[in-house]
Amino acid sequence: MNVLTIIIKEIKQNLRDKKAMAMMVAFPLLLIIVLGAAFKTSFSTSTSIGKALVFYKIENTGAMAEDFKKNFIDKGKEFNISFVKTDNIIEAKKKIVSNEYDAIIDMKNDNVIEIYKNDNSNLKLGIVETTLAIYVRQANLALDILKINPSAIDKVFSNTNTNYTVIKSVNKSSTPSSLDYYAVAEIALIIMYAGMTGLYGMASEKNYKTKDRILISPIPKYDFLLGKMLGGVIVTFIQIAIVVAFSKYVLKANWGTDITTILLILSSQIIMAISLGVGLGFLFKNENVAGGVLNFMIPILVFFGGSYMPVDGFGNKIFQLMSYISPVRWVNRSIFDVIYNNDYSKVPITIIINLTVAVAFLAASSLIFRKEGVK
Repeated sequence: MNVLTIIIKEIKQNLRDKKAMAMMVAFPLLLIIVLGAAFKTSFSTSTSIGKALVFYKIENTGAMAEDFKKNFIDKGKEFNISFVKTDNIIEAKKKIVSNEYDAIIDMKNDNVIEIYKNDNSNLKLGIVETTLAIYVRQANLALDILKINPSAIDKVFSNTNTNYTVIKSVNKSSTPSSLDYYAVAEIALIIMYAGMTGLYGMASEKNYKTKDRILISPIPKYDFLLGKMLGGVIVTFIQIAIVVAFSKYVLKANWGTDITTILLILSSQIIMAISLGVGLGFLFKNENVAGGVLNFMIPILVFFGGSYMPVDGFGNKIFQLMSYISPVRWVNRSIFDVIYNNDYSKVPITIIINLTVAVAFLAASSLIFRKEGVK
């Protein structure tokens, strides 16, 4: 009952602190919006190749010429190729040299197809050459069929709806956009600052002259410590839940389908951050010194965790190895794996790391608190 009373008192006290509420709710939302917009192009996975500009000339006037127009020129337009008819190959070549056009395709009287190309436009040329190669293979097949069994040609090419190509691509949504990334990363960042809630929650008892009364009261010290810690955890969870809900339903950030597991990971980080703040408050008697140490630790942990920018593949092996010491790195990585890869392998490791840190600092706090007396 003592623990529950302290928890309720902590919740009421923290929720009345408008400055802390703004810090924990408005600030991460502002960071998500600003950083999501600022780094939008950096997270873009799409590439605009542009339209390939191609001159064509057809010297042949037979059936193959009509087939070339139908099955190459018309089909090529579906692949963002713009065809311009020309009768002057020399002038067309000048435009190729000056990089105004990408290629010239010339169909001779003997059905030989010549291509002149601008090697400076490799991607667009690749589309043109691939489309032409497909047409040539189809045309050669038709010629072979005509030689062997002319009556079968209509049957072979009559079904134009048949799709002989199955295209499998990496789903664009399998990687986060800048908004998706910073929605997760900035929440993990702001949770670390919840350590201040734990730190100043203990310091407030000293500032309000209530600590001595608690020490002489019949309330067990571990009940008081546990109540203060759980009160801070619950308040921070409410604040973070508001940020997650706003980013998900208003900003449309991708939080995947398993929000329960994600909230479980964030809860373990909240417990770790609050315990860290409480522990530092006991280790350093001066709250300003403890706050300075916490403010020094947080930027380092969140930097290696990737909350300022993605650090996967960034830096050398030593840097990558150092990033593993940051609990924030494990939180971010496990959440991204759950959302985009349906991979839960890092979830138990992340929770164990967070709770281990929490237990270590709470144990230290408990030992120091047990030795304290009334001053």
